[in-house]
Amino acid sequence: MPVSDASPDMRAHTFEKVSRTIGFVAIVLPLVCVIAGVIRVIPPNDLQNSIFHFYYIPFLGDFFVGCLIFNGILLLFTFHTNGVPVPGWQNLSSRESLMMRFAGVSSIMIALFPTGGPSDSYSKSELIRVFSQLTKYPDEVGGSIAAATPAFDFQNLHWLLDLYWQKIFAGVMFAILAYFTYCVFTRVQMDASRLKADELTPQKLKRNRYYRFFGIVIALSTVGLIIGVFGLVISLGTWDHYNATFALEAFALLAFGFAWLIKGRYFTSLND
Repeated sequence: MPVSDASPDMRAHTFEKVSRTIGFVAIVLPLVCVIAGVIRVIPPNDLQNSIFHFYYIPFLGDFFVGCLIFNGILLLFTFHTNGVPVPGWQNLSSRESLMMRFAGVSSIMIALFPTGGPSDSYSKSELIRVFSQLTKYPDEVGGSIAAATPAFDFQNLHWLLDLYWQKIFAGVMFAILAYFTYCVFTRVQMDASRLKADELTPQKLKRNRYYRFFGIVIALSTVGLIIGVFGLVISLGTWDHYNATFALEAFALLAFGFAWLIKGRYFTSLND
């Protein structure tokens, strides 16, 4: 059955499941990066200045890119009511549906436009990404498997990557998510959340307190990142020494993740 033909209750159930998935992915990403940096078993054996620097680390880079693209696709294609009154998302406007799509695109673009490489962690040659063309087969047993020459070198696009696209898309994504958490999630989206005389249920009031708190955390983290990464208050060296960028990114992702778990009705004690 096409999603557009599904009943409102079925679509609501789908939205809940997807919201939980988005929340878990957003929480797991910074936790895995913290664990990898603390236990120091994956090169470069240290906590990076930014979660986005894990892009360059074997295995963790694939995990990082996979999480961003996975959540981006879910945000891009899932949360659109198309005029159908979906419980839990009844007051989502067409403009906000478009904003959700743009948040999904931004998440994917963050993965496609990596940030600058970690300082002193890699040589320049290790940061180069190339498509290789096979040019030679091994002549004898024990020889090199194959020789290859670069067919396309992404380092040639440094002029494009240097335009801060990754930071722009990250700022846009976090700003949209802060708006949804603070402004959209706090609305009355289900009849069960309202008592007589337009009073809200205790569970809805509690959920709104969490939403506002997490929305403020995301917003303040975003503002802090803008101030820090451009050295507007303290030097970038001091900022990086305390892994402030990593900490703020982690706070924003964790707040985003827990807000979406609540929206997905994962915590039964908060449900109406």
